[in-house]
Amino acid sequence: MPLVRVDIMEGRPPEMIEELHRKLAELVAETLDTPIDRVRTYITQFPPEAWGIAGVPASVVRRADIEARAAAADERAASAE
Repeated sequence: MPLVRVDIMEGRPPEMIEELHRKLAELVAETLDTPIDRVRTYITQFPPEAWGIAGVPASVVRRADIEARAAAADERAASAE
């Protein structure tokens, strides 16, 4: 039973996380020639301040990206209402 673990910074929409689970499972099943129902995926999301890039928290280095992701999430939430 293959287990694939991915660590990413939080802030992506749930639909993107679902797609990542699906595509990872499909890729592993195809590559390892195993039934997809045997594949497990585990995605850990962590806050940007918990990750460092060149000794600086990602929340500082990638501030513009993080703010853009948050704004896009807010827009999606507003349009869903």
